[in-house]
Amino acid sequence: METNKVEQYFNSFIEENKLNSSKYKFLIAVSGGIDSITLLSLFIKSKLKFSVCSSNFNLRGDESKKDIALVEKICLKNKIKFYSKVFDTKNYSKLNKMSIQMASRELRYEWFKEIMLKDSYSYLVTAHHSDDNFETIIFNLLKTTGYKGVIGIPQFGNKIIRPLLNLEKKDILEYAKNENLVWREDKSNMENKYLRNLIRNELIPIISKINPSFKKSVLESSQRMDSVEKFISDHLKKFINTYVRNDREYIVVDKKFMKKIDNYKILLYDYLSNFGFNYNQISLFIKSLESTESKRFYSVKYILINDRKSFYILKKSEKINTSLIINKIKDFTINSLKFSVKKYESKNFNLNKNKSSAQLDFDKIKFPLEIRNYRSGDKFIPLGMRGNKKISSFLSDNKVSFIEKINQLVLVDSNDEIIWLVGHQISEKFKVTNSTNDIIEFEII
Repeated sequence: METNKVEQYFNSFIEENKLNSSKYKFLIAVSGGIDSITLLSLFIKSKLKFSVCSSNFNLRGDESKKDIALVEKICLKNKIKFYSKVFDTKNYSKLNKMSIQMASRELRYEWFKEIMLKDSYSYLVTAHHSDDNFETIIFNLLKTTGYKGVIGIPQFGNKIIRPLLNLEKKDILEYAKNENLVWREDKSNMENKYLRNLIRNELIPIISKINPSFKKSVLESSQRMDSVEKFISDHLKKFINTYVRNDREYIVVDKKFMKKIDNYKILLYDYLSNFGFNYNQISLFIKSLESTESKRFYSVKYILINDRKSFYILKKSEKINTSLIINKIKDFTINSLKFSVKKYESKNFNLNKNKSSAQLDFDKIKFPLEIRNYRSGDKFIPLGMRGNKKISSFLSDNKVSFIEKINQLVLVDSNDEIIWLVGHQISEKFKVTNSTNDIIEFEII
């Protein structure tokens, strides 16, 4: 493709998508490589309002610094606003238990979002081209990502545009040479320690040798799959509106959909992948749905839990280890629950059978009290029983959902004896009897 044709392609993309309005402001991600330098050159020639951002992931020492220095030099020469940031990618990767490539992607896109929000940019612009898209589709097929992986990289989405997506690498290289552009070569792209590099450097050349039109066929199939994605997306919206409820601490999905939707598996693959669960995890989870066992599956940030009538999605940090010391008879609030506390003589006693209330023998209780989450192995003697019972067993017998279990509170005295399984049952040891003089009553109000 001739140089002027690359420019014509770029300008046509901008015009056809009505992006040449003065109301738009673009943030271009420029690494210093040939693709992003070409993109920057095309923007410089245009009359569009834009700025540039470039990140150093601290993975290639001085080479990374030189990449940013080149981009900054071009921006200074052309009076372009320039953003840069250095990331401790290795440490982030280790802390979050993810690959270096995933860590660098997450770091840079979170940073891009921050800049766009702070300085009101309309779109982030990246330099992905058709070769990148082809590699991504092959990568996704090898990783078993389902139909979405075959769609590849979208040209538009989440305030990101990719104007070069339908250009080939050879077109970009020819343009860069004809324009005498200066760019930096990332030598790590030739190292096959990363799967994507192995696909680019080894697998694709072999496939292309066997079938020269394979790339064209894959990209055309990808475009056709886009309409499938839109169809599924419409049905997924209906699924979410009908069966999904967002709580303050978690997401709950009513399992009634299993009897109402014939092909619910397709929707679940789509829905759960948004929370970082991979194809194999979702497949195993779907198999567990018929069971009432509370199985758990973990992504980087979320926990997926199957329960009797629903399943739950919660952030790994959502479980709150709650503890509040109660030194005297006084109302208190914990986890948005308000409790009234009062003491009165037994002659004024009227039995309250509501589970939100606990009436106890005041003289058997030793202050200070503590209200906290129940712990693994906690036991108490439920009212009317003689022996201890594990809290976990009591809750299971009463068909308490998993999500309620992890937030379950207990009230204990100074000897760490459970006097009330909050909202369920008091302890036999602390019940009101004929010999009780004074009563202390806790009630959720």
